[in-house]
Amino acid sequence: MPASTVEKATFAAGCFWGVEHIFNKHLKKDGITTRVGYIGGDLADPNYQQVKTGSTNHAEACEVTFDPSKISYEVLVEFFYKLHGM
Repeated sequence: MPASTVEKATFAAGCFWGVEHIFNKHLKKDGITTRVGYIGGDLADPNYQQVKTGSTNHAEACEVTFDPSKISYEVLVEFFYKLHGM
């Protein structure tokens, strides 16, 4: 996808691997790409060992890159809330 046609949305949840898996399983066909990492917090570049202690104030997040001509932000948000019941 050309850089000018994509947007990004970030979804924070308890486990980024699970969220990433579900997004890819159901929406990869719509051209999304994903990557996971930590957002917020008190350390500039935390690792899992640091974050899992709960003392860094980071949240696990999944960034979804998408082409809004193929799938809308609203669909992604609705899907994210629905996935909690999957």
